Amino acid sequence: MGDIPFSCTCGTVNGRLVDIDRKAGSRITCYCKDCQTAAHALGRSDLLNARGGSDIYQTTPAHIRIDEGATHVACLRLSPKGLMRWYAECCNTPLFNTLPSPKLCFSGVLVHTVAEEARDPLGPLTAETFTEGATGEGPPVRKYGFARTGFNIMRRHLRAKLGRAATMAPFFDADGAATCTPRVLTLEERNAACPD
Repeated sequence: MGDIPFSCTCGTVNGRLVDIDRKAGSRITCYCKDCQTAAHALGRSDLLNARGGSDIYQTTPAHIRIDEGATHVACLRLSPKGLMRWYAECCNTPLFNTLPSPKLCFSGVLVHTVAEEARDPLGPLTAETFTEGATGEGPPVRKYGFARTGFNIMRRHLRAKLGRAATMAPFFDADGAATCTPRVLTLEERNAACPD
């Protein structure tokens, strides 16, 4: 096990992924329109891959520590019931994704926040999901690993609950409330950010 540093683009928000080994999480690439829309809404489509994919390390919040810049962490939602997308408001860098409820121990770490030379402990890609949303030109994107992704999320959740590591910090407080008020896009804002 070891710690892996992460930071936003400008370095104002930084922290560590702690106690990382091959059981702590798994890495996927998501090509869904929502991930693309969120990146465009933040003006950070430059962080998507050539086909519009987001490289995400799926783990639990217990493995995430924000050491500096926590007051610059904001939250975006594409709709009132949508996924919570945490970002650094200093440079609009997408950082993490969580579900809107703290009941499931889940968080997705955007891999672009980890320096390339430090990514090896995150493991290889285990899935490419929602590939029908792939954009741009390049090699075909092959859909695989969706069922395994869901299984791994539930396995890690149960492991966290049984091991008493079910904390949802730094995203939710002890009462289950989000640590900041999310900004919810209007329908007009969402439509304007949605890639063709």
